[in-house]
Amino acid sequence: MAHSVSDHLHVTIADYDRFIRTVIPHYETMRAVQLELLARCLPSDGRVVDLGGGTGALARAVAEKFPGICVEIWDTDPAMLKVARKRCAAFGDRVQFVERSFAEPLPACNAVVACIALHHVKEMAAKEKIYANIFQALRPGGIFANADCVMSETPAVRAASYEGWARFMEEQGLSSAEAQQQFAEWAKEDCYPPLATELGLLAEAGFAEPDCFWRTAPFTVFGGVRS
Repeated sequence: MAHSVSDHLHVTIADYDRFIRTVIPHYETMRAVQLELLARCLPSDGRVVDLGGGTGALARAVAEKFPGICVEIWDTDPAMLKVARKRCAAFGDRVQFVERSFAEPLPACNAVVACIALHHVKEMAAKEKIYANIFQALRPGGIFANADCVMSETPAVRAASYEGWARFMEEQGLSSAEAQQQFAEWAKEDCYPPLATELGLLAEAGFAEPDCFWRTAPFTVFGGVRS
């Protein structure tokens, strides 16, 4: 499940952090929600796995907020991990870097997080397997908090979500045509299932009460706690 961010988004790795904020609404809000959830579930010496952790922005935020925990960044893109290593160098061995697909079994941990990453998994059977791996890796009381995009299958709602998303990009300086071009490019690799589908997959994977923790359509933070 190799994935190149620079090929997918057509931006340089160095420009990724700026670019993502011009095309993803509520980016900072989703991160704040994830950190608040971790604050309620993480032991002081816990371990967090960051799936598709990219440039290490989320891992750094976690390491800064929770000085006793360790974070593993899992990503298949060596160029992104190179940036992550520089960004997180100050944390020493508290932040570790794993060049591996997030479809593989995960180590035991207290939390799994992902931000704008798992929508690259287009096959629902493969995504359910990833969710099962996450559930198996979590220690009792551990949380999975995934920030991502979901889309309604109702045409009017789906259209409204895309229109609002495009307006956000235009407010950041993209033209209407550029916004639509982004959607067309992303559609080649991305899949945004309905939230109900995502929660159903989590239930099948073993989560007793999968939940939506925050949402402003079409962006959401969802997941579950291992009982």
